[in-house]
Amino acid sequence: MDVSHVGLRVRDLEASLKFYTALGFTEVKRLTVPDQMAQGLLGLAPPIGFEAVYLRNGGVVLQLLTFAGYPARDEPERGMVGAGLTHLSLAVADLVTARDAVTAAGGAVVADPGGGFACMVRDPDGQLIELVAERFRPVT
Repeated sequence: MDVSHVGLRVRDLEASLKFYTALGFTEVKRLTVPDQMAQGLLGLAPPIGFEAVYLRNGGVVLQLLTFAGYPARDEPERGMVGAGLTHLSLAVADLVTARDAVTAAGGAVVADPGGGFACMVRDPDGQLIELVAERFRPVT
């Protein structure tokens, strides 16, 4: 068994593509899923309007997806204490450069303890992301 991809619901595919491209991801595929197929997989009623962009960074594939028929609701930002997926962690060669790329691409730095080992940022939709300097990566 192997991980296929991590799916991330976004409001604006192009804005999110810009953000994740700035962090080193490369677009590898775009996909539009017909409503009938999406209905069977997701249990949603048409019109669904499922669109996805697949991005790759090393061995990680990130799927940015949206459903035109189901606009994303405003919800409280997920934090670190709730059950479930808390964050995506990206190892970066240069923390300052990555942090600057985040803000230039529509994200926000939410915590930076200094010391150059890691910081927490949010993407344009509020997804929490840890940027960790490669030299401090906990598992290689």
